[in-house]
Amino acid sequence: MTLLLAVALLVAPAPVAGAEVVAQPQAADTPAVRLDLPQLKARLAKAAGGVPDLSNTDLSGLDLAGLDFKAANLTKARLADARMAGANLFSCDLTDAVLTGADLSHANLDGTVLRRAHLDRANLQGASLFATIIEAADLRGADLSGARIIGYLRSANLSGAKLRDANAGADPGNQSMGVMRATFVGADLTGADLTGANLFKADFSHATLASAKLANADLRNAELVQADLTKADVTGAKVSKANLDEADFSGATGVARLVGLGEARNRDKAIFDAN
Repeated sequence: MTLLLAVALLVAPAPVAGAEVVAQPQAADTPAVRLDLPQLKARLAKAAGGVPDLSNTDLSGLDLAGLDFKAANLTKARLADARMAGANLFSCDLTDAVLTGADLSHANLDGTVLRRAHLDRANLQGASLFATIIEAADLRGADLSGARIIGYLRSANLSGAKLRDANAGADPGNQSMGVMRATFVGADLTGADLTGANLFKADFSHATLASAKLANADLRNAELVQADLTKADVTGAKVSKANLDEADFSGATGVARLVGLGEARNRDKAIFDAN
């Protein structure tokens, strides 16, 4: 069900600007249960193909590299500074989990729910986030360099994050439910580094990309409706067929070196500095 929900979000049209987002009631906080590595492995083994319940557990600082958490319930789990390189978190629920400073490099996060998760300063280099729900997550200063990202990142905070050479481009092949793409609607990418990133068909509508580095990024066919690109570096970025409706490039550097600007949609409605 989690993976199907993620797919539905990724192929659905962007929500109408200004639409009210109804907050869901939150359960009262309960004390986290501290587990050591043997206790954790025992719980995973006991699940035996079922759904391991690790909600409200404290796994902070543990070496969990390569462990198989497939489909585990990790809601509100504490994994700060945990070492999870190469871990399998396929289809896990990490809603409201704390992963501050965690090492998730090359981890499998496909189909995972990271809604409102704390991933600030986390290492996600080379991780796979396909059909992943990352809505309203905190990714400030996180490193997603080289990561594969086809996720729902509406209202996520990626200020200062590194996405150099990240692959967030849509792949139209073998997608029977429609073209899935990275959705950054309303996300904060202030000062983020997206140098050389593949952002083909990504949706940045109403997103903040102020002072972001987008040099040589592939933004072809991307949605940049009302995106804030003030003072961004767009040198060499490809924008052919991108939707620039009311996108604000005021103070941006490298505008003259945008590739395919003449082929961009709604170029006449974008905001550029006066010549």
